[in-house]
Amino acid sequence: MKTVLSMIVVFLIILPLNAQQKSDYATVEKFQNTVKSITKSIETATTAQECAEISSVLDATDKEFKEYKELLDNSLYPDNYLTTISDLHGRLLVRQRDLGIIETQVTHIAELEAKIKELSEQIGKLNEQNDKILADVQRLSENVKKLTGDAFSSLTPIDSLRRQIVQLRAGLAERDALIFSLVDSLFLQYDKNVTDMKDVERQGLLGKVEHHGIFANIKRSLQDNLSFIEATTLKQSDMASILKQQQQFRMQWSGIGPKLAGLYPGKQKKNDVALVDSMLKQWSSKVDAATWRSLNTLFKEKEVWIKEFTNGNEFSENFIAFVDAQIKNTEGQSQDARYTFFKNFDENVWTPELSPWLVSLVDAQKITPDQKKNIDEKILEWRSAVKPGSFLWIYIGAALVLLVLGGLALFVRKKKLMRQKPALPDQTK
Repeated sequence: MKTVLSMIVVFLIILPLNAQQKSDYATVEKFQNTVKSITKSIETATTAQECAEISSVLDATDKEFKEYKELLDNSLYPDNYLTTISDLHGRLLVRQRDLGIIETQVTHIAELEAKIKELSEQIGKLNEQNDKILADVQRLSENVKKLTGDAFSSLTPIDSLRRQIVQLRAGLAERDALIFSLVDSLFLQYDKNVTDMKDVERQGLLGKVEHHGIFANIKRSLQDNLSFIEATTLKQSDMASILKQQQQFRMQWSGIGPKLAGLYPGKQKKNDVALVDSMLKQWSSKVDAATWRSLNTLFKEKEVWIKEFTNGNEFSENFIAFVDAQIKNTEGQSQDARYTFFKNFDENVWTPELSPWLVSLVDAQKITPDQKKNIDEKILEWRSAVKPGSFLWIYIGAALVLLVLGGLALFVRKKKLMRQKPALPDQTK
């Protein structure tokens, strides 16, 4: 029995030791293989980009194995861990000098590499975050439609939906900016036009573009922006931000689209470039439709019954027709009722909502400056027509005109009579 117990104790002691030995051996073997791989890469490097990538790998290797320094020191005798890492840095520096590469180039590229990794990770996190918020916005929007029969209603509690919309709009814009920043950083690593790149550089950049899913991310970003527009009703602040974002996206794509397509052989990415162009046009069309849908909804919310419109000309014409009807009092309302309606319109629609909308519409070239001016002047005319006392002053003015005309008529008549009166005979004769 004692013999059995002794064997069990020995087994329990030896087993962990064997496991530890295997783990140590695997660590040493992995380090030695990594060193061999880095050494070979240094010997075959031909560009500053490759040297920068080797530098990044070398830094990552040092970070990974530093905690095993004591183990590696014993295994690498007569060398040790620090001399091995220093030797690799020295080999890389010699190779850079042989290729005519200055160290600052490698440092700059390595910094960009770190930035690229960080940007890629941030884009991934935003993709997940935006997907969740977009799903929430779509669900909340559907619930609002079921309750109101329309996209929005001031009588429906939609604070949660509004918060989600604002958060999603900001998230989509941030993701767009990160994608283009990532692309810029990728091209900055090579600091030259695609046509001037060596084959090895072109292939290296192409591999990174594919690895980070640049085309996929751009298409996904556009699709998410389309889904956002379809699921929501815009406020003026939303529209101003989206139009700015859209313009920025279009400008950046026009700059990097040809560069990305130029990386691929033949017409391999021609369809992807055409698809992005098509999605940009679709986004612009969706924003345009959402703009007029949102303004129509605004008027319905505020119970301002204007004939529906689908473009800038219709909006301008229908709104001015509505104001003309109020000025002419086509419904025969009392003066007090007309003034009360205008005051409510001014305080709840015109000043806080519609006037800022007009500025955004002009900026977006959806209405002309002249159309905005006509609308502004028409509002002033409406205010003058219903302002308390406006009709009294009209009556007073009319009375004054009649008095003046009457006085002139009397003066003219007297003068005419004086000319017609015969002269008296001369009494001196």
